[in-house]
Amino acid sequence: MAPWWQWPNLLSLDAPLVAVAWLWMFSHFYYIDYQDPALYWLLGGMVWVVYVLDRLRDVRNGDQELRDRHHFIWKYRKVFYGLVTLVLIGVFFGFLLGVPFSILWDWPPGLPFGIAGIISAAFTHGFVVVLFTIFFFLAGRRQGSSIESVLFKNILAALTFSFGTAMGAHFYTWNGVISMMTSFEALGFAALCLMNLNAIDLWEREEKSGEDHVRRDFLLTLPLLVIGFFSLLAATFWHEYQKPFFYSMLVASAGLLMLDHFRLALSARLLRVLADVALLLPLPIFWLWFQN
Repeated sequence: MAPWWQWPNLLSLDAPLVAVAWLWMFSHFYYIDYQDPALYWLLGGMVWVVYVLDRLRDVRNGDQELRDRHHFIWKYRKVFYGLVTLVLIGVFFGFLLGVPFSILWDWPPGLPFGIAGIISAAFTHGFVVVLFTIFFFLAGRRQGSSIESVLFKNILAALTFSFGTAMGAHFYTWNGVISMMTSFEALGFAALCLMNLNAIDLWEREEKSGEDHVRRDFLLTLPLLVIGFFSLLAATFWHEYQKPFFYSMLVASAGLLMLDHFRLALSARLLRVLADVALLLPLPIFWLWFQN
């Protein structure tokens, strides 16, 4: 019987919680006055579906680095396939009823039908995130167990997760998707997500091998210090209303560094759960900031 604290991870609920929390923070960052409430449910549902399907895919591919979360989902795969179907149906109708269709397809007014119009209409927040998701699954089909292969998959996953999360807020700024993809806040959150994934992979590999990975400073420690430094710099000089977002990035990166420092005293299973807790750690601080 798994301990209580491991169940959110086994059920793939940790990533959706992180996505919904940071969507709320992105919404404050972008001064969003009105936002379709359905977006939070749709984001949480789609993140959960992607994570479940990714873990099932890892098992089918014979991944050598399978963990408890993979074995659990595979053991109850029939249940999860049924739940995935129900969630996808709910997301489909939720999207039709509660979200502007222009988030996925937006034909420019007055533009005649043609290749240029199709490209312009498809180059939206939603369509770009769908493309990233497709690339993520395609890249995972031939994924090796080397750290380079895992790092490539983690980069794709981090960018997809960050853009998919920020999309629900940035869309309402009426700026184009390129603005979101090149923004400091979205790329910074992607870097933070990448460190979360790298940390988990390193901790699990090191527990299995019994020794530190030779490239751990390059993959985790130094990037977290850089993220913390630039987050503090941004929080110092950015607009007052947007400071808590960068303080949140600073707190999250500090939380991951702290976990890495005490990694030898904790199991990889517990570290895996706490890595996502570190991304949720800034949430009460962020909330208190706007209450005062």
